[in-house]
Amino acid sequence: MEHEQQYAGIESRIVAGFLIVLVLMGILAFLGLRHISEADQRLKQIVDNNNHKTELAHTMLTALHERALSMHALSIMADPFDKDAEMQRFSGYASVYLSARERLEQMPLSSREREILRRISRLMRDSNHEVQAIVDMSMENGNGALFERIRNSGLPLQRKIAAGVNDLILLQRELTDIAVKNADASYLKVRNLMVALVAAAVLIGLLITLYVSRRAGQQARRLRVQAMHDALTGLPNRSLLQDRIEQAIAHARRSGQPFCIALMDLNRFKEVNDTLGHDVGDELLREVSRRLTRLVRAEDTVARMGGDEFVLVLQGIGEPGIPRFAEKLRKALEPAFLWGKQGIDISASTGMALFPRHAEDTRSLIRYADIAMYMAKRSGRDHAVYAPDQEQISRDMLSLKSQLREAIHSDQLVLHYQPKIDHRTCRVIGLEALARWNHPEKGLLAPDNFISLAEEAGLIEDVTRWVLKTAIAQLSLLHASGHVLNMGANLSPRNLHDLGLPATIATLLAGNEVSAEHLTLEITENAVMSNAADALAILGKLDRMGITLAIDDFGTGYSSLAHLRQLPVDEIKIDKSFVIGMEENENDAVIVRSIIDLAHNLGLKVVAEGVDTRDAWDTLTILGCDHSQGFYMSEPLPAGELLQWLAEWPAIARAALQPQRHELPA
Repeated sequence: MEHEQQYAGIESRIVAGFLIVLVLMGILAFLGLRHISEADQRLKQIVDNNNHKTELAHTMLTALHERALSMHALSIMADPFDKDAEMQRFSGYASVYLSARERLEQMPLSSREREILRRISRLMRDSNHEVQAIVDMSMENGNGALFERIRNSGLPLQRKIAAGVNDLILLQRELTDIAVKNADASYLKVRNLMVALVAAAVLIGLLITLYVSRRAGQQARRLRVQAMHDALTGLPNRSLLQDRIEQAIAHARRSGQPFCIALMDLNRFKEVNDTLGHDVGDELLREVSRRLTRLVRAEDTVARMGGDEFVLVLQGIGEPGIPRFAEKLRKALEPAFLWGKQGIDISASTGMALFPRHAEDTRSLIRYADIAMYMAKRSGRDHAVYAPDQEQISRDMLSLKSQLREAIHSDQLVLHYQPKIDHRTCRVIGLEALARWNHPEKGLLAPDNFISLAEEAGLIEDVTRWVLKTAIAQLSLLHASGHVLNMGANLSPRNLHDLGLPATIATLLAGNEVSAEHLTLEITENAVMSNAADALAILGKLDRMGITLAIDDFGTGYSSLAHLRQLPVDEIKIDKSFVIGMEENENDAVIVRSIIDLAHNLGLKVVAEGVDTRDAWDTLTILGCDHSQGFYMSEPLPAGELLQWLAEWPAIARAALQPQRHELPA
C-alpha cells in the first residue's frame, strides 16, 4: 500500500512535471509564434512601404527624364502648335513629378529619407528659375543661346535632381536588405532560445522546437522570395530584374561580351481577360512564364515587369544572334494555350536593346527596348531591334496625335461617301460614310493612317461622334432633295464600351429628323467579343431603336459562325479580300458562296465590299448577293460631288451593269 502510494506520488510528480513542461512548451510555442508573426508583419509592412516608395521614386525619375527631353525638343521645334503640345507635355510631367513626391512625403519616412527629399526639394527650387528661363527662351524663335544654356545649366541641374532621386531608390533597397537581415536575426534568436530550453526538457519540447524553427526558416525564405519575385508567376520582379541587369553590365564589362535586353508584350491579352475572365488570364501568364523559362539558358534571366510584360536578359547575345533567338521565341509561343476545350493562340511583340551598342545603363536599356517593342507592335512584326530613329518616330506619332486632337475641332476631317448598289435593280440603296483627314501638310489621309492613333490617344469617341453627326446631317439633306437612301457608318471597338452611345445617336437622329431605319452601323465581330457584356447591351439598345446593324469584314474573325446567331444583326459585309480574290482563287469563291448561303438561311442581307471589276459584279449577282460597293461602281465621293453622281447613275448603270453571260468558277 505504501509502495502504491509512493508510486502514485512519483507518477503524479512525473505527470505534474510533464504537464509543467507541456505548459512551458505551450507558452514558449505561443510566444515564439507570436514573435515570428509580429516580425513577419513588420517585415511585410517594411517591404511593401519600400516597394511603394521605390515605385514613386521611379515615377519622379521618369518625369525628370521626360522633362529634360521636352527641353531638348522645345529647343529644336519651330511649329508653334508642336511647341504648345510639347509645353503641355512638359507641364504634365511636372504634375506627375510633384504628385509622386507629395505622395512620397506623406508616407512614414526615416531621417535619411527626409534629408534626401529636402535636398531634392532645394535642388528643385534652385532649378525652377533656370528651367523657367529655358522654357521662356524656347518660345522665342531664333534664340541661339538656348541650346548652350540647356547643356551648360539646365541639364546639369536636372541631373543633380535625378541623382538625388536615384539616392532615394538606392536607400530603399538598402533599407529592405536591412529589414530582411533583422528579420533573419530575430528568427535565429527565437530558434536558439527554444533549442536551449528544450535541451533541459523532454522529447516533446524538442519536437515543438524543431517545428517552430522550421516555421521560422520557411517564413524567412518566403519573405525573401516575396520581396524579390512576382507573386503570380514566381519570376523575378522589377527590383530583382534591376539587380540582374546591373550584374550583367558588370560581367559584360569584364568579359567584353555583349548582352541583350528583350521586352515582350503579349498580343490581345486584354481580349482574353475581358472575354474569358481573369482566372484564364492569370493561368495564361503562368504558362507563358513556364515557356520562357524553358527557352532561356541558366545564365539568362526571365522577369515579369507587370501586367502582360516580360523582360529577358540574354547573356552573350549580340545583334547577329537576335533573329535566331526571335525565331525560337516565336516557336515557343506558337502552340495554343488550352483552357478546357478551347484553344487560345499566343503571340507577342518584342523589342530588343543591346549593351553596349545602344546604352550602358539599366534604365536606358529598358526604355530603348520598350520603344522597339512599340515599333514592332505598330508594324505588325513579332520583334524589332532598337534604332535611334525610332525615338524620333515615336515623337512624330505623339505630334500627329496632338494634331489629330486639333483636327477634330478645326474642320480638317471630312467624309467621303461610297454608294451601295442593289444587284437585282441596279439602284443605289445606300451610302457608306468614310472618314478622311485633310492634313495641312500630309494631304488627304485615309482612316488607316489615323483611326488607330485616335484609339491610342483616347479620341475615338470624339471622332465617332463627329462622323455620326456629319453623316446624319448629310443624310437629312439627301432626303430633302428626294434621295431616300440608307447611310452606313463604322463603329470602333472602343465605341462598344460607351454605354451612352445609343442616347447620343437618338439625339442626332431626332435633331436631323431622320428615321433610325435609315441608319446602318457597322461593327466587326472581334470588336463585339472583346467586351461582350457591354457590347451586346449597346447593340441590343440600337437594334430596339430600329437601327440596322451590320457585321463588317465578315469571314476574317476566328469564331464568326459560333457567335453570329447571338448578335442582333441585320446584314453582313463580306470582306473585300475574298471578293478581290474569288475570280482567280476557287477557295475564295467557295467562301463567298458559303457566306451568302449562310446569311440568307439566317434571314440576313449580304453586302460585298471591294467590287472593282465587272466580273466580280456578275459573279456576285449569280451567287445571289444582295448589295455591293466598290470602285467598279464608284469610288468614295466627297459631299460636293454626291448629288451630281446620283443624278448620273441611272445612265451609268445601264452602260456598266447590263446583264451578260458569265460562268461561275468551278
